[in-house]
Amino acid sequence: MIQLRSIAAFVVILIVSIQANAQESQPTTWLIVRHADRPGEEDAITPAGEQRAEQLAQLAKTLGVQAVYSTGFQRTRRTADPTAKALKLDITTYATLNEGWYKDLKSRHAGQVVLIVGHSNTAGKIANGLGVQGDFSIADDDFDDLFIVTTTDSQSTAVRLKYGESHSFQNQKQ
Repeated sequence: MIQLRSIAAFVVILIVSIQANAQESQPTTWLIVRHADRPGEEDAITPAGEQRAEQLAQLAKTLGVQAVYSTGFQRTRRTADPTAKALKLDITTYATLNEGWYKDLKSRHAGQVVLIVGHSNTAGKIANGLGVQGDFSIADDDFDDLFIVTTTDSQSTAVRLKYGESHSFQNQKQ
């Protein structure tokens, strides 16, 4: 079972340490995931993927997510949907990753906690676009990565975690 308290405690410690080092703005926390488990190349998620999406919703609720973003694909929307329903939020659809989109995201959600559901080839790009340097590649058969990116006006940090039924709390700093 996912250890939500451990992940939530870790995120709180991360945010507090960033706040202590950057007094100019409230940190914004971005939870970035690839869509949950899918069957082959289908635009759907498996029963295990549905379970992972529910676990993500529990984590998002614990962390106080205030906005949810997803691409228009069924697999990303079905991953984001349990979070949106649990928190009574709309899912904002995005299609293009560019400098203007990142600037708008940062401006619109300053000081908030935001969930962004993407794909194996975009989740890492989103982390980089929010200002974190590093390799955030995801293997084709990997559905359990959670990138927690925290940004302020002057710095960005990231932590790569694993989440879901088959993983307990694991930290892999980037």
